Amino acid sequence: MILTIVTTGQRPELTSITGTWRWEAFFKDDGIGLADVLREEEAAAASADLFPTVLVLLDGERPVGMVTLCLDDLEGRPDLNPWLAGLYVAPEHRGKGHALRLIDGLETLVRNANIGRLSLYTASAMELYRQVGWTTIETFDQAGERFSIMQKHI
Repeated sequence: MILTIVTTGQRPELTSITGTWRWEAFFKDDGIGLADVLREEEAAAASADLFPTVLVLLDGERPVGMVTLCLDDLEGRPDLNPWLAGLYVAPEHRGKGHALRLIDGLETLVRNANIGRLSLYTASAMELYRQVGWTTIETFDQAGERFSIMQKHI
């Protein structure tokens, strides 16, 4: 098993996979079309800007997970920029530490860009992030679900 992390900017052919993962995990039930998500994914890969950057974890040449560095992940909260968003590991690859590898890869990207703080929000993965030093700074309810906003100083 040779694990590497690349960006979709380096490997734009991966956008069909990352866009499909993103749609299935985060947008499918919100009425947002797959084609729209794929266009956004391709635009991110084509951009030379830091925001957004999609990191993809490869096992050999096979993509197994992704995470994104972005702005404005939570509407109305630009004060919390930038964000770790869209952490996803393919179901058949879960339980192998890949999520932690992706978090570390994104934190390294942020550190190398001299960004001092990173935010995220989650309804279900607070313990995962706490394991690697993230702190809950507030909670909110949306659509009958409780979310935690978490931060880490990098």
